[in-house]
Amino acid sequence: MSRLTTGVLVGVAALAFSLGAQPAEVGVVPFDSGTRVVREVSEALTGTGRSILESYPRGSEIFLSLVSLFPENARIAAIDWGMRLSLGYRLDRAAEVSVDALAEWCTAQYPGTERYPVIVLGSPNGAVAHLCALLGAPFLTTSFGLCFRHPTIDPKDLDAYRKTSFAAATEILAANPSESFEIVCHHDPIHDRSMVRVADFVRIKLLGLPACYRTFVRDRLAPRGTLVLVNCTYAWPQIELSERVHLQVGGLGGIDPTEYIEQWEIEEPTALREESEWGCPAAFAAAVATFAAENDHELLQVERAHPAEFSHLAHAAYLACSGVRSELLLIDTFNHLNPRTNLETGIPGLWLPFNTTDGLAIVEDALTRTEVETAFFAPLPSFARSPDTLPLDALAAAIAPYGNLEWIGVRPDKFPADPLAPYRFVGDMGNLHETFGQPTGLRLSVVHLSALLDSGR
Repeated sequence: MSRLTTGVLVGVAALAFSLGAQPAEVGVVPFDSGTRVVREVSEALTGTGRSILESYPRGSEIFLSLVSLFPENARIAAIDWGMRLSLGYRLDRAAEVSVDALAEWCTAQYPGTERYPVIVLGSPNGAVAHLCALLGAPFLTTSFGLCFRHPTIDPKDLDAYRKTSFAAATEILAANPSESFEIVCHHDPIHDRSMVRVADFVRIKLLGLPACYRTFVRDRLAPRGTLVLVNCTYAWPQIELSERVHLQVGGLGGIDPTEYIEQWEIEEPTALREESEWGCPAAFAAAVATFAAENDHELLQVERAHPAEFSHLAHAAYLACSGVRSELLLIDTFNHLNPRTNLETGIPGLWLPFNTTDGLAIVEDALTRTEVETAFFAPLPSFARSPDTLPLDALAAAIAPYGNLEWIGVRPDKFPADPLAPYRFVGDMGNLHETFGQPTGLRLSVVHLSALLDSGR
């Protein structure tokens, strides 16, 4: 390893160590998909926020700029090293987790006393963020992602991951006697290889409506307002580790769940349950319906079997808005999204769950429904060349018959290990705003959303 390479890696490590000091309270992971949905909706409603840069310590850009100069393997090694030093809380802090505090964090993202004609509750995903932004509606999520450090392991070592993540889940359950939530220990050694190596990812899933959610609806839903329940029923095989604790191996992408079970030789019984990241617990959906009925709130249920179906719905919602620039398309991916930009430019959004091959069908479907002159595409730099990573040339070939393609954030020659992509993403979105900004933002009424649902979208 050259002296320059060593210097850069040490710099990244020092930055991670100095800026990765653990907060006083154990809270959400800033880059988690669910967290980003709440924060992006908040930015769309309040006009304040840093989008994906909220996931990065201020001052990290200079070091990531240096990392970006090196070959892919060195870039990935630098990111792995930084994550080893900064990602997640110590395992002994799992007992500090307060499920009530997590829910209160969510409602706190919508400060003030403004009353909203619509409030959305349920499954988080990027398409839901777009829908909430169009509706001008706060989003109250059903899941919260948390990370806890463990000794460095081989990402394929399921037994080691299971042991430490279950220990974290057990501590959280003991510290929160309420039975209104469950925990999924999520192990995806293919798409989240860098994270799995150094930290456990546990996702708290609400099974009922927290008191602060009920209070928020009471105080902030306008008279004769509507509650929208987002119920994604997407399922994945999970192993029951104990009551209200389950283990999920793998996640949505171009790899079938059975392949994970076979490759990791999982012999224990599994049950198809609401998927960790995207699924809405049936108990939460039932609690929302009961609450709406008891309080005489209008309830609109949006139920879909797959996250991609929400993408199609959100895209159709954009096209139904007055002032939309239907000749343009902004394709965003996972947590690299910013619905505020879509609203203020009139550019319809199309969200992809991940940077995997299954996203190609979502794009092709959208392109057949409207004439597009230019598509802007923001791929996700996952730092993992998984077997199902979407080749950018395949995406470009799919778009070519319909219109031009412009990259947002990522440089194709550095994909999928581009350390500076988040910074370019925010800059490129700002450029779109400068070029296409409109005096009046896009808006969608709940009546129009209901009509889209009735039409089969």
